[in-house]
Amino acid sequence: MENYFAGIDLGGTRVKIGLVSGGAVVAKKVIAARPEGGLAAGLQVVKEEIDAMLAARGAVLSGAGLAFPGLVDPVRKRILSTNKAYADARELDLEAWAKRAWGVPFFMDNDARMATVGEWKYGAGRDTEDLVVMTIGTGIGTSAIIEGKLLRGRHFQAGILGGHLSIKYDGRPCNCGNIGCVEAYGSTWSLEGTVKRSPDYAASMLSKAGTIDMAAIFDAAGAGDKLAIHVRQQCLDSWSAGVINLIHAYDPEVVVLGGGVMHRADEVLPYVTEKVLPHVWCPWGRVQIRATQLLSDAGILGVVHCLQHKV
Repeated sequence: MENYFAGIDLGGTRVKIGLVSGGAVVAKKVIAARPEGGLAAGLQVVKEEIDAMLAARGAVLSGAGLAFPGLVDPVRKRILSTNKAYADARELDLEAWAKRAWGVPFFMDNDARMATVGEWKYGAGRDTEDLVVMTIGTGIGTSAIIEGKLLRGRHFQAGILGGHLSIKYDGRPCNCGNIGCVEAYGSTWSLEGTVKRSPDYAASMLSKAGTIDMAAIFDAAGAGDKLAIHVRQQCLDSWSAGVINLIHAYDPEVVVLGGGVMHRADEVLPYVTEKVLPHVWCPWGRVQIRATQLLSDAGILGVVHCLQHKV
């Protein structure tokens, strides 16, 4: 009988829920996230989706893992900080929730860290033991593998705050409290403010967009919209500056760019590569900058791998 494990990748915009067997995602459901409503309110929906996927296969669950967009203590299995999303999460005993729901082992860690494990074990970083991943979405997550070891740190925040590296010391306030972060210029949550502050907004295609996200920016820029072209350029340059900082901080052989924006990898990857490589101090050789091979499966596979193996 096959063993099935549930991987829950909790994002700020979407929740990706997958059943994993044999190192592959065999079923997946993506639902809208409701971070403003708290985490407890969404757990029943997550359980129902997992139960439905199991029932369709006549299967039972062997374990569950949660990738969370914040600071996580994977030893005590507690959420430490949520940066204004899922405000109730610190009070929840998620291991107890999994025990009540299915009576199975449970693991949890930061979402970008789990996406990094996914790429390392199953995706674009399989050929290296020195890897950095940057995931671009509602926020910007990062994590690092150094000499075959997953970087966590004494307080479990090592490596994962690359979206809050400052790229402009006198820049915009970020939602983390810092100034001029990569996220303040190149994340989905920052786009609406960027667009609506512009004097070109009223004349832009974006003023008629129902949702101002990366897809809307890239679509409008492709159609020649002046404001969208400017914002797309700002995002590309912000991501590039972030990658340079990550290379200087963690000495990787490979950098993987992930997140939904990598559906536009043909636009993103060549630009970031050209922008980054002349500006990094790497006398040993050339850092490889690659697109994710797993897209939204990365965090699901990573958290299930950590559930099954000591990482």
